[in-house]
Amino acid sequence: MGFGHSPFCSIMNRLIFIALIFSLLTAQTEETLKTPRDTTKEKRPYEIGEEVIKGERPYLITEKKLFATPRFNPFLLIEEKIRPSGFIYDEKLYYTIDSLTIPSLFITANYLRVPVKRRLVYGDVLILFPHFERTVANWRLVIFDSRGEEVRRMEGKGVPPPTLIWDGRKNNGEIIIPGEIYSFLFFAYDALGNETKIAGEPVKISGIFYEEKGEKIISVALRDALPAENQEVKEEAKEILDEVANLVKENFKKEITCFLYADREELLAPWSEILERELRSRILLPKGALVIVPRFLPGLTPKYSRVEIHIK
Repeated sequence: MGFGHSPFCSIMNRLIFIALIFSLLTAQTEETLKTPRDTTKEKRPYEIGEEVIKGERPYLITEKKLFATPRFNPFLLIEEKIRPSGFIYDEKLYYTIDSLTIPSLFITANYLRVPVKRRLVYGDVLILFPHFERTVANWRLVIFDSRGEEVRRMEGKGVPPPTLIWDGRKNNGEIIIPGEIYSFLFFAYDALGNETKIAGEPVKISGIFYEEKGEKIISVALRDALPAENQEVKEEAKEILDEVANLVKENFKKEITCFLYADREELLAPWSEILERELRSRILLPKGALVIVPRFLPGLTPKYSRVEIHIK
């Protein structure tokens, strides 16, 4: 019996064959893992590939950073003391106040402006916008007082300007007197002489703020700002005095002079005391900065009694 044909040899041959097949499969799998798979053909147009970037590249940042200045300056009070500046009406008081009380001083001090409803006229008393659809040959604007007397006249030929302004000056250049009621009439005529008339509503002027020869002046009807017989100041008068105080605070340099023009000599002294008291309660003024000059004008109409405050 030959050895190669025994059952044992048959089993061995099968095992060797299986081992050979397994070895071939293992070698093919390893080769497949070592070789990168080409996905170029399988890659779809909308797919994003991956790329590995190696190495370093220097990059300089040139973007400017935002710089915000703090809203609170802790050295503000020191700078105000050492910085050269003009004279202010409460300079001595400001520089002698203890630093611990300064915050509360800023809140409650009466050198700050107070909100008021304006009762005084600032510069322009009347602003008129005339407009006509037909041709105007000539025109005339006339300002009247309560007695019907002409105060100011403006006129011209052709179409009137788009804006007519009355600055409160009379025909002779003087400023109007507060306490009076003013009204106006505007006339326009065409080439045939046909008249168009516009009448304005009467308006009382309690006070006016204007400039005269480089000096700023507040002119107020005396009886609108101060009481006539008693020591009490009415609420309307307080509003006017608050507004007067605001104007003084905005324009003050070294002193204010108050002229009281009155028709009753016996009331000049009490009026002067009330005016000084009311102004000092609203404005911090150094000594000698407030001067009150009472003036009695015999025959002066009571409603034309006035206070003129000259700010210097």
